[in-house]
Amino acid sequence: MDPAVLMAGWVLALPAIGWAFWRLNKTIDERSVPLIALLAAGLFVAQMLNFPVGGGVSGHLIGAALAVILVGLPAGMVVMTTVLVIQALLFGDGGITALGLNLLNMAVIAPLVAYAIMAVFKGNKLAVPVSAWSAVFISSVICGLQLGLSYSISGGAYGIEMAIALPAMAGWHAIIGIGEGVITGGVVLFLGKVAPETLRMSQVRTDKEVVEHGA
Repeated sequence: MDPAVLMAGWVLALPAIGWAFWRLNKTIDERSVPLIALLAAGLFVAQMLNFPVGGGVSGHLIGAALAVILVGLPAGMVVMTTVLVIQALLFGDGGITALGLNLLNMAVIAPLVAYAIMAVFKGNKLAVPVSAWSAVFISSVICGLQLGLSYSISGGAYGIEMAIALPAMAGWHAIIGIGEGVITGGVVLFLGKVAPETLRMSQVRTDKEVVEHGA
């Protein structure tokens, strides 16, 4: 990636991640720590399963929507950040120099997309799979644009040509997103039956509803 694009990734990602850590520190419930740790471990394993999709890029599950649904937006962003940092530092997955862009795409943009869709369509049965698909697809499109931009501004020294990178990322991740939507929907449906208290986004009630139900 072009150095200017790499730097832009850090500049955009760090303030958002800093906010997430600050917000989580203010609101965290100690009882939720085991769930956060377990979620991070599960997503770490899921993201390690990379496979080439053509055009010099690879694809994998993200899990941002599931993180947001289970532990909320700030904690979900922290979980994604933790997973990506460990992958980069210990396994070289994603690369250290590209970590800022990976954090921007998967620890900031993907959770925000999932959160926005869940907030707008809360209560709709399709909200969970659609939020999971959208988080994967939109973050992949932005990654494709970053690759193409790097290629353009560097005269081909960095990145991948836009005509190759964008279709490869968007096309394949549109399919990967379907799988993530099915998996996320299945997990949420299962937890909704056996442990509904673990679902932050899909089960949040308004203050009026809390008063009416007396809980």
